[in-house]
Amino acid sequence: MSAASRIGTLLTKRSFWRMREEASSAALLVGLGLLLLVAAFSTYLTWQTSYRNALASEANDVRVASLELLNAVQGEEIAAKNFIITGDEAALATHARAAETLKDRSSELAALMRGSPRYAGVIEVIEDRLAARQRRFQDAVAARRAHGIDFAYDAEFNRANEASLSEMGNLLGQIAGSATIKQEINLSDSESGRRWLAAGSVTSFLLSAALCVGALLGLRRRVNLLKASERVLSAFNTQLEMSVRQRTNELETAKAEIQREKDRAEALLADLNHRVGNSLQIVSSLLGMHGARVESQEAKDIIESVRGSVHAIASAQRRVRLSGSNDLVEVNQFLVSLLQDLRLSMAGNDRATITLTADEVVTPSHDAVSMGVIVTEAITNAIKHAGTGPVAIVVKLEGDRDKKPLRLTIEDDGTGYDEDSNRTGLGSQITDALSVSLRARLSRDYVRPSGPRRGTRVQLDFGKDALAA
Repeated sequence: MSAASRIGTLLTKRSFWRMREEASSAALLVGLGLLLLVAAFSTYLTWQTSYRNALASEANDVRVASLELLNAVQGEEIAAKNFIITGDEAALATHARAAETLKDRSSELAALMRGSPRYAGVIEVIEDRLAARQRRFQDAVAARRAHGIDFAYDAEFNRANEASLSEMGNLLGQIAGSATIKQEINLSDSESGRRWLAAGSVTSFLLSAALCVGALLGLRRRVNLLKASERVLSAFNTQLEMSVRQRTNELETAKAEIQREKDRAEALLADLNHRVGNSLQIVSSLLGMHGARVESQEAKDIIESVRGSVHAIASAQRRVRLSGSNDLVEVNQFLVSLLQDLRLSMAGNDRATITLTADEVVTPSHDAVSMGVIVTEAITNAIKHAGTGPVAIVVKLEGDRDKKPLRLTIEDDGTGYDEDSNRTGLGSQITDALSVSLRARLSRDYVRPSGPRRGTRVQLDFGKDALAA
């Protein structure tokens, strides 16, 4: 199976895997919720069991304290009878210790049952009975010392003590029995809570184990899916890299082919320019030969004008070819070379002085040829209309196309151009047509408004989109 087919299968199963992941996530959330619920229930059971154990311990303390108080009452009774029967002062000391113990046990029981309103009255009754027993014993001690045993240990004393002892035994027995029942109930509830707590712990363990197993299975499933996706993506990346490499090779081959075609086209263009230049030179020579044979001066002037225009085009074409570039030309250097050719062609004519001032401007080669023809035509006309005296010609190229508009100016101090011939002459028509192709505005004017040497100014003002490569 190809990488694209495997990726398609993976994308097809994507919704199924998403549903499984959502179901697994929902199950994990439910399990986690149950685990939290069981944990909360276990916490409640732990608190409830501790509370029941505390109540059972408190009930046991009450039961033990009531039984100890009953034993103390019985011990005090025995010590009291021993003194009354024997009259021994040592027995009286024993009774004092038993009475002190009885008082301590009574205080302990009262402290344990202080928070139980149900037995508040019982504690008061017990304390009253103990105080009454103490008073009867003090009276019996005084009677024993004053009148002897028969007067102190009579039937009334025995009946009162037996009744008091029986009543206190019943009261303390009720307290001990109630505490025992309360203890058993709390112990039973505590045991039940421990059983529920054990069940909750087991349930928590099982839920935790189930959640861990579910999480591990989900993680394993996701890891397997990620590994499968990684393998598919790796295969796809390999295929993509091969495609990119193949495409890059194709582009490099195409680029090399384009470069070869470009070099070939440039070579053909250079050869074409060379042939055009040679052809123009031949045409210029033929026109010169025919002009020499013509007898009519008007015909000679026309042929010479045409020959000058052809020569201007040939010279400009030749200089572009010699610049070594078939695409972009530095106009300032091109004009320097072009003016050198013009000076050589005017050898023997010392009346003309040509000065060039040019900023650095780069234009396409065909625009440079057009500008060269216009400059040559303007200089030729300046020399033609210079009269008999010397003529000074100034060529200026100003601007940079970005911040300052381009302007080409050719000025002379000759007699000035002929307006009639300027409108109908072949050279003027050629320069007008070339200015249109250059997207420039051509203007002709006199340098000075009057005088025998008003001079001529030919000016080309280029627009922002002119001379664009």
